[in-house]
Amino acid sequence: MKNRILLFSFVTALFAVVSMPAFAQGTETKQEQKWEKQAAKADEKRLSDAKDLRNDTKADSKAAKADLKEAKRVEKDAKHARREAKKAARMEAKTQQNRIDADKQAEKAARATEKSNNN
Repeated sequence: MKNRILLFSFVTALFAVVSMPAFAQGTETKQEQKWEKQAAKADEKRLSDAKDLRNDTKADSKAAKADLKEAKRVEKDAKHARREAKKAARMEAKTQQNRIDADKQAEKAARATEKSNNN
């Protein structure tokens, strides 16, 4: 019987000791509440800054895509112009060769005419 009373007292005291810090933590001091409010405001500010950064990044991304598109268009136009210039150069060379050939032919014809006139 004595053991039972001692055991019951020990369990009751142990429960009281274990549960006491839980009750003490349940109430916050004004300083803790103030700190919690400051932490909440800081979290809101960080969240707002993150949203602003995301929006800025999106805007920068759109601008970069537009610049890339314009650069691709300019490069395509330059490639086309190079191709056209190359084609024009080939045609000019061909025309020059045709002129040379025509001059040679005219010279031959003039010699032949001169020769036939001399005979």
